[in-house]
Parts: sequence; structure tokens; C-alpha cells
Amino acid sequence: MQILIIDRFRPPFIEKLGTLPIDMKYLPEADRAITMREIETAEVLILNSKVQVDREMIDAAHKLKLVIRAGVGTDHIDGAYLAQKGIQLRNCAGSNADAVAEQTVGMLLVIRNHLRRADQEVRQFLWRREENRGNELTGKTVGIIGYGNTGSQVAKRLSSFGCRILAYDKYKTGFDHAYTEEVELAQIYAEAEVLSLHVPLTAETKGWVDAAFLQQFSRPIYLLNLARGPIVKVEDLLQALDSGRVIAAALDVLPNEKMDSLADEEKKLYENLFRRPNVMLSPHIGGWTWESLQNIDDMIIEAVKGLLD
Repeated sequence: MQILIIDRFRPPFIEKLGTLPIDMKYLPEADRAITMREIETAEVLILNSKVQVDREMIDAAHKLKLVIRAGVGTDHIDGAYLAQKGIQLRNCAGSNADAVAEQTVGMLLVIRNHLRRADQEVRQFLWRREENRGNELTGKTVGIIGYGNTGSQVAKRLSSFGCRILAYDKYKTGFDHAYTEEVELAQIYAEAEVLSLHVPLTAETKGWVDAAFLQQFSRPIYLLNLARGPIVKVEDLLQALDSGRVIAAALDVLPNEKMDSLADEEKKLYENLFRRPNVMLSPHIGGWTWESLQNIDDMIIEAVKGLLD
């Protein structure tokens, strides 16, 4: 079996994969042009998020049977066209659910208790207690949109804080967790004090969280996005922060994460966002733990084995 790998992986993973009865071509520095050439004979493509697996690339893959995404999001892969061509698409669903859930809770605690600002002030020999009085999570109502592997793990963790959890998922029903109330979106608008997003990036969710969306909430909210950057319109979030409709935000993702190639308007927008003390940011590391990396390696190995059986 011809396997093409176009992203960088740890040596132990490559060594373990190499023990299987496969012909492996490991090209960690491959760009689109190289991938287009090499994919012609590949039966399995393993990648992270380096290239767009679009119709042109899929049409060039004459022997392809399986595409494995070394992660969760597949918005850069044309899954519908793969299915049309009879090619399987596998991701590593659930591999980083614990990691993202832990960071979600951590970021929420930081923005509700002013911990980042307090840390910076103490380092400047400022001991401001009253100015940094926080807000507890106990008894608060948290809305979770997207109740898959990650959303459900966020709910599990927040339930231990004594939160009331409202969860909405357009494509999933029948939540059987005692600590979660399965609700319609309207109830989250009406009752949530915290909103945490855990949906994939699709044509439906791109730009979904805009001014009209945020205006639906009956009270000011804390907003967390550890899903995908383009789901939230930054310019509308800034307006909501200015008006007080969003009290504070925690963002692990942004619409454009290539900081060295931002357009002028994007850079101005980000500068506005970055200087706000009630916004916490991290560089898309919610699922970026050593444990989640091992989970991904294991899932890929099992997927390849399944094709060999």
C-alpha cells in the first residue's frame, strides 16, 4: 500500500508506521505542487492542515482510497467530493477533546477573575484587590453550542463547578448526561450568562456569530471560541465589547492565523482586539497537548491497520 505523508510527525510515529506492510513516502516539507505530483500514485494521504484537498487534488489522485486528517477539523478538505469519488475521509475525532475542554475552563476562569490583569499588576508592584474582584462560576448558566466530543467534555467539567449547562446541537439530539439540559437555541439566548462555541467550520457556521447573533442574548455574556476563528466576526465582537453586550471574550482561534501575512485592514482589526484587557488570546493551542498528539498518532495507526485488514 502506497502511503503519502505531507506534514511533519514525530519520529516514533513514523517508525511505528514503518513497521506495517506499507510503502511509505514521508515528505514533511511538501508544498501543494509536490503533493499534486506525489498523490497520483498514493492510496492513503495523511496530512494535517498544510494544503487544501480540493477537487483538483482529488482528481489527480488516481489510486486514493483514504484521506486521514491528523486532527479534528476538516474544513480544508472537500469531504463531499471525496465521498462522491468513493474515497474515505477519516479524522481523529475526540483526540483533543479533553485538552480543549481543560483550556476552555481555564480561559473562562481567567476572564471571570481578571487573573491575567492581576498578574501583570502585581509584577508592577501594584496590589489592587478591589479592582480585581471576580465572578464565581457556581450557579451560573452556561450555554454550549455544539455537543460533540469537545462540547460534552466542557459540560462535564463545568458541571463540577455547580454550573447549569444548556446545550444546543442542530445535528445531535438525545443527550443522556444528567448534568446537561438539551435545549433549543432560543433558550440559550434567553438564559445563558456564558457562551462556549464548539462547532466545526462549515458554510453554515462561517460568520455565524455576528452582531445579529449577539443581539439575541437577553443579558451580557462571556464569550469563548475554541472552535474555529471564522465562526466569529471580529468587527462585530469588537462592537459587542464596546457596548457591553459581551463582557469579556476568550479566543483560541482567529479568522486569519497567519500573522506574518495579514492585510492592512486585518492588522488594524487585530490591533484593536489585542489591546483590550477584557480579551484573552492564545495561538490555537486548545488541543495542542502532548497527550492529544499521542492520541492522534494512535488513531492514525489504527486507521491504516483497518485498511490493511
